Amino acid sequence: MRTSKVTNEHLKEVRQEVINQGCTPDSFNIQKYLKSEGIELDDSTIRGRFAAMGEPLSGEKGITATKTPAFEIGDTVESESSNYKITTTGWQGEVVDIKSDTIVVKGPGLIDPVVVPMAHFKKIASKPKPEPKKETKPEIKMKFEVPMELKDKIPQADMFSHYVERPIDNRLALALDIGKYPIAQGKQGTGKTFSFMFYSHKRGLPFFLYSMYEDFRLTKLFGDKTIVSGTIKFQESEFIKAIQNPSVILFDEINALSNANTFDFHALLANRELFIKDAEDGKGKVYKIHKDCKIGFAQNPKSAKYIGGNIKASNFLGRCVFLTFPEFKEVEIRKALEKKYPQMNKSDRDNFIKFYIAICQCIDQANMPVDISIRQLNNVIDLWLGGADLKDAIDDGLASILEAVSQPKSKESFIRIAQAVWKDLMPKTMANYLSLMMRRR
Repeated sequence: MRTSKVTNEHLKEVRQEVINQGCTPDSFNIQKYLKSEGIELDDSTIRGRFAAMGEPLSGEKGITATKTPAFEIGDTVESESSNYKITTTGWQGEVVDIKSDTIVVKGPGLIDPVVVPMAHFKKIASKPKPEPKKETKPEIKMKFEVPMELKDKIPQADMFSHYVERPIDNRLALALDIGKYPIAQGKQGTGKTFSFMFYSHKRGLPFFLYSMYEDFRLTKLFGDKTIVSGTIKFQESEFIKAIQNPSVILFDEINALSNANTFDFHALLANRELFIKDAEDGKGKVYKIHKDCKIGFAQNPKSAKYIGGNIKASNFLGRCVFLTFPEFKEVEIRKALEKKYPQMNKSDRDNFIKFYIAICQCIDQANMPVDISIRQLNNVIDLWLGGADLKDAIDDGLASILEAVSQPKSKESFIRIAQAVWKDLMPKTMANYLSLMMRRR
């Protein structure tokens, strides 16, 4: 039997053959292979010989099983040396299974996946990681049990055929959905009331609107005493049906209400119930608000244009959330007019939008005590489409508002803006003068 007269090169060849056979290239398997050739070497000698050569038992320097990157199913790998199944260095494939020290790969040239030692491969691309799921808030789908007698209070779809939904509508919907008490505030014509109605339509809820005034008493909404057959009885109102069922209730112009009369609202919002002493024919009764009854408020903030409003005390405001409704942007006005007046051509629509924007700028620059909203613009267009002369439509639908607030002299500025947009509204003498000046230039 041959002994230790074996060269270093032969030891390397044996190591490679062990690897080619799919075995782990350790001292035990190399010793076993040498025995098959009639060579006897103990495992410590084998380890010492490879250590003296400066080579690891597992193959090329740096390519050891412990240094091989961790594999995952789906990784792309590349062979760094050949073996009995993968005969081409640089062959690339995909990991389809993983064992203790081998991987199962598939790829070009292989009919079936094969088992190969990890030490012969390096990972060149990790398994594609799935895109992290974006956290999306689930769409709130609510179904409310609305009694038949209140279904006619649900705003119908035809009311919103030209409605332009804006981000503020979604913010209002969220506040109402989670049980907050929103105060919608902003200039007149910014869509506060209609936004509550739109929410009611989308959720299929009856809508109730109550306008506030200085001496308004909340308790009176519940009902009042009346005489029936000579006996005083308490007659309950529709408001009780509203609060005892799924619904949307909007208290408009809340800042018109005196602060002294807001205390009943404190109890209503804090406890979702209110004691009415006149109910039950004078015995008194506690009325509870249904869990799906949504309550909100609207107001025009107090300013030089909105005189007489009462700034609410903190103990009332502290129970609410606040949504400021912005004025409509030009793109939103255009979209609204396109939906509301599909029969209008683009040129006419552009002129009305240009006129409206110029009017709003004029009001701001001159600090006029009025606000003009898209509602007034619609009035002008409706009158014009209804057959009115354009000048009369502008006068009746918008410009004469300045006479209503004792600003008749300011009305002329509105007329001049209209003349700048629609040249045919300009007096003939002025038109002739401007034409002459243009020719002289």
